[in-house]
Amino acid sequence: MNPSSNPRSQSSRYNPTSPTVSPEWPVEIDLHLHTTASDGTLTPKQLIEQISKTSLRIIAITDHDATIGSDQAIQAASTHKKLTVIPGIELGTATDDSELHMLGYFIDTSDMKLQSRLKQFRSERIQSARATVDRLASINRPVSWRRVVELAGGSIGRPHIARAMIEAGHVKTIAEAFDRFIGEKGIARVPRPKLHPIDALEIIHSAGGVAAIAHPRTVNHLSNIIKKLVKAGLAGIEVYAEKYQSDRLNAYLDMATKYNLVPCGGTDYHALGTKNESLPGTNGPPSDTALKLLTRAIDIHGSNVGHIPVGIG
Repeated sequence: MNPSSNPRSQSSRYNPTSPTVSPEWPVEIDLHLHTTASDGTLTPKQLIEQISKTSLRIIAITDHDATIGSDQAIQAASTHKKLTVIPGIELGTATDDSELHMLGYFIDTSDMKLQSRLKQFRSERIQSARATVDRLASINRPVSWRRVVELAGGSIGRPHIARAMIEAGHVKTIAEAFDRFIGEKGIARVPRPKLHPIDALEIIHSAGGVAAIAHPRTVNHLSNIIKKLVKAGLAGIEVYAEKYQSDRLNAYLDMATKYNLVPCGGTDYHALGTKNESLPGTNGPPSDTALKLLTRAIDIHGSNVGHIPVGIG
């Protein structure tokens, strides 16, 4: 199947053939951003410098399995008085029949239990990536592990493998690499040990945070999963995200309304430099979203919210 003909892929942030989308309001919030602490290409300082030139006033750094990017971004933003940084995280989880990524907000990045689990996840991520590279070689799509590590410059993720595949001439785009080879149903995918979504919620809650479902486009049987997560304290779901057109966006907005979830969103920006990449300041949720999430955090944790940045509330 041509990746661009797949309805799910058409809404993907990785699809260079799909145009970017923007809401009807001025975008002031982006709750999904990545740095070199995981699979982004900009350092936290570089990302903050870029964002400081946009309309954004509240952002969340949500690196995969790492919080050092949040900490460094908070420090870098201290010289930009209009900009508030929410410490965040993105955790990869899976049920028996679907992957699901969970975003955490307002977490205490110094929480030792959190950091212990994140260290474990990063180790598992490297093992999975190395096994995926080995499998690519076994199907005559070899890429250099050294090159993957160079592209990562830190925490290794599948986008780094995808970029190495482009350089090696095996695929033309990151979207194609995911759809054909290293995505959830890709023939070279070697998944990490499964972390159940409920366990991810508990990890985020134990660090004083609240959780939201990331890019729901990628989740199978979404309604069934949401029902269980809501009972465990799920606070939000991305709605104003990726390249969701009105039909898909409205479907997720209806789910948010049905289950009393905060409609979240952002660009999921990695600074990959690809055609039609959504840039910070071009897509995001309404301006009161961060306050709504903070209210949920206070409802759950009372005075023990992990970290409440100055500028919210």
